[in-house]
Amino acid sequence: MSLDALTKAKRALQMQKELAERMKKIPSLNRDFGSKREHSQRVGEKEAPKVSSSDKGILPNPDLPASASAKAPIGVTSSSSALPASTSAMPSQIGLPHLPGLTAQKYEAVKRAQELAAKMGFRQDPEFAPLINMFPGQIAPDVTIQPKPSKAPVLRLDALGREVDDQGNVVNVPKVNTLSTLKVNINKQKKDAFQILKPELEVDPDKNPHFDARMGIDKLKLLRPKRMSFQFVEEGKWSKEADITKLKAQFGEAKAKELKVKQAQLAKAKSEPDINPNLIEIGERVITKEKPKETIPDVEWWDVPLLKSGTYDGITDGEINEEKIKMEKINIYVEHPRPIEPPLEAPPPPPQPLKLTKKEQKKLRTQRRLAREKDRQEMIRLGVLEPPKAKVKMSNLMKVLGSEATQDPTKLEMEIRSAAAEREQAHIDRNIARKLTPAERREKKERKLFDDANTLDTMVSVFKINDLSHPQARFKVDINAHENRLTGCAIISEGISVVVVEGGAKSIKRYAKLLLRRIDWTATVEKEGEDENDDDEEKPVNKCLLVWQGSVAKPSFHRFSVQECRTEMAARKFFADHGVGHYWDLAVNFNEET
Repeated sequence: MSLDALTKAKRALQMQKELAERMKKIPSLNRDFGSKREHSQRVGEKEAPKVSSSDKGILPNPDLPASASAKAPIGVTSSSSALPASTSAMPSQIGLPHLPGLTAQKYEAVKRAQELAAKMGFRQDPEFAPLINMFPGQIAPDVTIQPKPSKAPVLRLDALGREVDDQGNVVNVPKVNTLSTLKVNINKQKKDAFQILKPELEVDPDKNPHFDARMGIDKLKLLRPKRMSFQFVEEGKWSKEADITKLKAQFGEAKAKELKVKQAQLAKAKSEPDINPNLIEIGERVITKEKPKETIPDVEWWDVPLLKSGTYDGITDGEINEEKIKMEKINIYVEHPRPIEPPLEAPPPPPQPLKLTKKEQKKLRTQRRLAREKDRQEMIRLGVLEPPKAKVKMSNLMKVLGSEATQDPTKLEMEIRSAAAEREQAHIDRNIARKLTPAERREKKERKLFDDANTLDTMVSVFKINDLSHPQARFKVDINAHENRLTGCAIISEGISVVVVEGGAKSIKRYAKLLLRRIDWTATVEKEGEDENDDDEEKPVNKCLLVWQGSVAKPSFHRFSVQECRTEMAARKFFADHGVGHYWDLAVNFNEET
């Protein structure tokens, strides 16, 4: 219902109250015009009555027929005679009650109010029933008032506290059973009806001769029920189900049922005390060597330093004299043996983090930056941080300040230029603060060029060169090994040269690139060949080959050195002295084609 309809309904109800107050004044008007009432009564006896009214003072209804009005009692008078002449002069064919101040607009308003009140569910008040029911077409409400009891009921009890009536008979009041339909109440009733038996100990611990009360064992704790323990899945359960599923898919349910019956027979045979050896599944025999049992010593090793004689001869019935014990060895301190870690396998390495692409790394960096900026804005909004000042420049002067820029432009320009200078200086200071010191710069360069010194593995590379006699090539091999912090040796022998280097992975990678790509080994041989008049056609092409590369537990050389050996036996002996004679064998027997 709209607000306009509610307002109209309130206004109509207020008008009803005003009309009711006016109706209360009608008896006073009847007393003033008593003579007119008697005259109207005599006229009513002579002439046919035109209107009939109820004994409640309800006004006549002009729509009723004359026969209905004739049935009214003679002693009831019409209240229309008590109204002023202006009201009685109103034409009766309109259908309005004869009330002072009642107009057609008010009549329609009251009628609408009645309809709205009926729709809204308001009941009609008996106090205003004569006013509401006086209009044509309305039916008087049947207001039923419950009669009050003549006297309150009396509760009578006998000597036993039972309720009795007036004659003294016992009143049987049936007991009301509250039948609960909720599941919670039903479960509660079942729980109350269920008798819980308290657990009892089979043997009283106080009667047990071995029971020690000083241990602080509570009998109530022994009576507590055991907690529900975990029920672990037996080993091989899921694998058996998987095998049965595979057999079903492969051969059908018949084969699967056969396998299931066979497994049940094996399980039953294993569980029985008298096991049938023919039903036991034969598996691989695992031979475990039992450790030889240690012989029980005559004297325990921890008692030897405390006994003077070094034996248990002085002990009788579990007691020993203090004279046979070295009392100076006993003190207030407790010796705790060093804990020994049990021999276990090394745990598996932790899972490696997922490597992201460049695009994903950039996206994550943007998300972190946005989250950091959002947190900063939230702290500024809460008042934890001071909001930043407006960044005013000469280009956006009028946009930021507006009308303030025209008041004192010279002063404002000086402030803007000083603020810009402060920002520039703060930028320079931040760069200086982030700038690395010479030592930090050196450490950063070392981290970039070389591996961590704490790494356990050491990379080793073995190179084979046909001719390393040229001093320029020899200098490059030697100086680059020192600069890359590599250890090893370069052995120059007749017809073959072997270079072995040890170090980090980054250094080995750079050194291998130097020997295999950057150095032109054929050029060094050509310069020597110009000075000599020997035939160069018989000599093989000078080149460098990578024989082997891998990792070792620890390096075999302390520094890098270049050695010249006259024979291959001397070169082999040099490697053997360092425990890596197989390096020379690998280089000599290496074939490029294989």
